[in-house]
Amino acid sequence: VGHTRLETYSENVGVMTVVGTAATVYLDEAQTFTFEPQSTCSSFVLQNVPSGSTSFTIKITQPSGGGIGVGIDTFKDASGTEIPIYWPGSVVPVVTTTASKTDIYSFKCFDGDNVTSVGLYGVIGGQNYG
Repeated sequence: VGHTRLETYSENVGVMTVVGTAATVYLDEAQTFTFEPQSTCSSFVLQNVPSGSTSFTIKITQPSGGGIGVGIDTFKDASGTEIPIYWPGSVVPVVTTTASKTDIYSFKCFDGDNVTSVGLYGVIGGQNYG
């Protein structure tokens, strides 16, 4: 409890990969992630969600061949229970599949102890960069 003032700071950047059809988000290692899918990613698995409030950002870049599907609206906890995702206007974004293009998505959780019931709030940071 108290006040913190910083002039600058940095964050660890985690690199995500697809295992099977899921990519794992290790929230004890980073809050900023890069992801270049090499195969279809139908879901994301959150590992080590901290208690209380947390947020994280995923930068998704299509490989040079493009065309890789990414299910940005499907998150699960470590036990496989789905986590609801809430988007502005209830409009689920479609991840860009164009070769070498980048999308950025951020997520906010207000209760990490109950993430499967309270869900995540998704924000589109931008799409089709590149």
